[in-house]
Amino acid sequence: MSAINAGRDQSLDVNGNHFALRTFGNEGGYPVLALHGWLDNAASFERIAPLLRSCFVVAPDLAGHGRSEHRRADSGYYLWEHADDMNALVECLGWKRFSVLGHSMGTGVASILAAMNRTIDSMVFIDGMGAPFTVAEGGTVEHLRKSQRLLRLALRTRLHGFSGPEQAQFSSLEAAIDERRNSIDGSLCAEGARLLAMRDLINLGQGYRWRHDPRLVLPEPLQLTERQACEFLSQITCPLHLMLGRQGLFAGGAFDKRKSALPPDTRVSWHDGGHHFHLDTPQPGLIEQINSALGQGEAGPRQRLVNE
Repeated sequence: MSAINAGRDQSLDVNGNHFALRTFGNEGGYPVLALHGWLDNAASFERIAPLLRSCFVVAPDLAGHGRSEHRRADSGYYLWEHADDMNALVECLGWKRFSVLGHSMGTGVASILAAMNRTIDSMVFIDGMGAPFTVAEGGTVEHLRKSQRLLRLALRTRLHGFSGPEQAQFSSLEAAIDERRNSIDGSLCAEGARLLAMRDLINLGQGYRWRHDPRLVLPEPLQLTERQACEFLSQITCPLHLMLGRQGLFAGGAFDKRKSALPPDTRVSWHDGGHHFHLDTPQPGLIEQINSALGQGEAGPRQRLVNE
């Protein structure tokens, strides 16, 4: 990995909040916004971003995640709020055209961002098909009631990370990494879990605790319905490249549930691995496919008038 492609830590104030970023590549390269999944962070792209040719990749920790600032107690972490943040971030960066590389929940944020911003050249979705969490039609009221009960319970019992900031959640680094590795589908490789955990841990001396806002582990009071999630997915007008893990979240019926909402001409491909297959050892075929989707294939970058 060349020095210029190695990840660099930066930060930016957007929409009144402080965002931590990982950037990769030359700032003069083609702009790519990389959006991570739920409870992940910018380290999600640590292994593939340096391999994207002629690109300048900006991978933010979404609000409340990783090293970015938590939202106020009277605010939340809705997909549309993340999308609004990312729209403002792109404006702060001065990007006139760009592409989006999203994983899991990041594809849900991207699907809403596509409705806010029409200067997106292409989107690459990794094991994600829009909003990951939805409520059934007619279930909004009961879902709100349940989410409020869970929040009050968590605050009262101080569970799920709602303990004081000085209280350790893990006695060792390895215990924290093991928990991160076993979340969602248990297929996350050891190195991938370490990358994500190290960006999301605070060393208290006597142990470790997560940096992320504990409210992230609870369902938001208002979520999109499945119909609304499909509407945001289907309105994407730029080329969409969908890359799914054969052992990921969409193996089986989950893909069939959403496939009718995919925009026309969406390119779908399947890759060995689970939900975080991009954090395993990157396969040359996967990297070449992403480069091609971003217009950075073997023939070289597309000719674009970018940021002129």
